[in-house]
Amino acid sequence: MIQLLLSHWLWGLMFVSLFCACSSRPAKTIENLKNIVASEQNAAVRYMAFSAQAREEGFRNISNLFEAIARSEEIHACRQQTMLARYGETTGRAVDSLPEVRRTVDNLKVAIHVEEYEALTVFPIFWSAAETESAVEIAQFLRWVAAVAERHSLFCRKALTKLERDGTDGNVINSWSVCPECGCLYWTTNLEDNCILCQSPASSFILFQ
Repeated sequence: MIQLLLSHWLWGLMFVSLFCACSSRPAKTIENLKNIVASEQNAAVRYMAFSAQAREEGFRNISNLFEAIARSEEIHACRQQTMLARYGETTGRAVDSLPEVRRTVDNLKVAIHVEEYEALTVFPIFWSAAETESAVEIAQFLRWVAAVAERHSLFCRKALTKLERDGTDGNVINSWSVCPECGCLYWTTNLEDNCILCQSPASSFILFQ
């Protein structure tokens, strides 16, 4: 009888532990996602303003690059809002203010600095927190976002080098493609069959040229 009671007690304890694990909320990760969504939305507005400025200066190719980056940021924000919705959380449109827009050469420098900081500092902290809270899917997506930010920085650096060297963006890549699932940015001429991050088919990518 005692063994039977102990058996029932142990099964009950295991059930309670499993229930708590399944129903736990990754509180820190949820808070981080809310901050990230606001940042991504603001970034999308900033890069669209940078795109308009580049076009005004006659740098059509750099304008296309900024527009593609803006779309990438929008995709990230939408995916993160979907993740928040699973926990019953919502976010509104969180644009702080109109972005500061300077000359295109300066705007590229801003983009490089911001994207490098996010890729190397911000997102690693956030995905580490998600892993600690066992939010596996969110941690994986934040790793992808960090990789995308690194590509944003790389492409902007290449564009800046050519602009400062030539005084024109004639030698900057003029056609960009964005994965609609993870926001990864590609030179359209260098596409493979699938996204290197989420494996979405290249046929679904969004074209900017």
